[in-house]
This record gives sequence, C-alpha cells and structure tokens, in this order.
Amino acid sequence: MTTLLDAAAADGDRPSRSEVVDLLTSGIRFRFRVWGAAGILAAITSATFAAVALGAFGGYLGWQTAPPLPSNAEVLRMVEPALPPGASAQPQRWDFIFDDNPEYTDPRWAYLVGGTDEYPAGKVFFQFTYPYDKPPQQVVAGADKQLRAAGWQPADRQMSGCCPETALHRNGWLVEVFSEGHLDESHYGLQIAVARTTPAAVLPLTTAGLLAGGLAGWLVAAWAFRHIQESSPARRALVVAVFGAGLLALLPATALSTLTLTASYFTSHHPTEPAWVGYTFIFFRPLAYLGAAAIVGGLPLAKLSTPSRRGPLTA
Repeated sequence: MTTLLDAAAADGDRPSRSEVVDLLTSGIRFRFRVWGAAGILAAITSATFAAVALGAFGGYLGWQTAPPLPSNAEVLRMVEPALPPGASAQPQRWDFIFDDNPEYTDPRWAYLVGGTDEYPAGKVFFQFTYPYDKPPQQVVAGADKQLRAAGWQPADRQMSGCCPETALHRNGWLVEVFSEGHLDESHYGLQIAVARTTPAAVLPLTTAGLLAGGLAGWLVAAWAFRHIQESSPARRALVVAVFGAGLLALLPATALSTLTLTASYFTSHHPTEPAWVGYTFIFFRPLAYLGAAAIVGGLPLAKLSTPSRRGPLTA
C-alpha cells in the first residue's frame, strides 16, 4: 500500500484502471505460482484430487433436486405394458435417492464409517419368477417391445449373456427390465423397476465443482509450496510426507469417482453409479476420512514451517 501511495501522482486520489488490473493480475499470478518439476507436479496432483472431490460433491447436490418417486398406483400405470399377463405382484419401494443396500442388516454406523459395496439408486420395483421353459431374452425383449409401443424411449439395452436387460426413459423416469439370474434349478428371476433419470442440475453442478476444485486444489498446493521453501529440510520432508500420505489414502476413492464422474457425462438417462460413489465404497471411505484429515492437519504444519521475518522494530 505504501508503495502505491509513494508512486501515485500528486493530484491522484485512486490508482488508474491499468494499475488496478496490474495489481489484481500480479496478485493472482503470485498466488498460483509454483516452480520446479516437483512444485508443478504437486500442484497438478492437488488440483486433480480437489477437482474430483468437488465435482462429485456438485453431482451430489444436483441429485438432491430429484423428485420423489411416484406412488404405487402411478408406477403400475407406467410399467403395465411390461407386466406379465395376470401379474399381481406388490411393488417394493426404495424411496431414497442413492443409499446403502436396504437388504443389508449391518448397523447404520458400519456403513457410515466403513462404506458399502452396493450403493443402488432409489426405485419402485416388482419381482417375478419364471420357469426355464421361457428364455429370459424372450421375456425382456417382449417387455421392451411393449414399452416402446407405449411411448417409452430406449436408454440402454443388453440382451446377451445370462442376464439380459433393457432400460427406457420418458418424462424424467426410467423403466428397467432385467433378469436376476437363476433362482433355483428350474426358475429364474425378473425385475421391473421405475427409477429417476439424472436431474438437469447434475451436470452443471458437477462441472462447476470440477472447475472450483481444480482452482482450489492448485491454490492450496501453491500456498503450501511457498510456505515450506525456507523451512529446514527435516520440516519440509515432514510436510511433504503428511500431504503425500493424505493423497495416497484418498487415491482409491478418487480413482473410482473419476471413472463414475466421467461416465456421468455419457449416461444421462441411465444412472448406474453416482459420481461420489468412490467416497462411499467399502474400505475406500475410511481411507478417504484419513486422507482428508492428513491434508487438513498438514495445512497448519506447512504454515508453521515458515520462519518469522519480524525484526525488533515490527515485532
């Protein structure tokens, strides 16, 4: 501030527009600046991890705009063309958006702490049993044909293998028909389900999270990099080890969420796994907790690595 005042013209009461722009751009460049291969690599790595984390969080926020599942009567009207003749099965409901498999009997805290290996989307569904004399491909293909005739649009279809499946969408809803495989020596299972399609807010919020996370991750890495430059080799090694351990612990969750986050841009009608699933997966979740704790704990450690420059006149 004193430099700006000393350099100002005698009749000037505020900096010029070019001086304001130069001050802002120089300040931004300083805060983003890293140097050397190690510094650049650290900044890119931090930006990538933070981008995936905030992108996944943006996707989570977008999914919170999803509507409630339709009533049982509405679901029956939706899937009626696909129901077997004379079917009278009662629908089952999973009214959450995404959550741990409701059929698991583990206590809730076990999922919150340790994660889960199944994180399905909410749905209303029917389950039927068929004898082997009627191939599942024939049943699924017939349901697919009837739903298309009723105005449903194709979203996904896989008719090969033991468990054929098809998915169709209309007006924000997704109908899935798929074989559940062999139930016993003479029967196989079939499920018809109604779920939500991906809400319109998901991709914009995911993209915003990716961009914000990338910028924030780079800024944090640059800030830590500047603060450890004048510290002792031992203190610098300690800070690097803490941050490195945190990123290593976050790697499994980040890698899995990177795959699902990328897929979310190409499967708008068929929500298989949400972008944040990596942070819910079994064993990955506790590692993510530890990784986040290490990185947060490493920030004050990096700050303490900077020696004080205050002399006796400014202390």
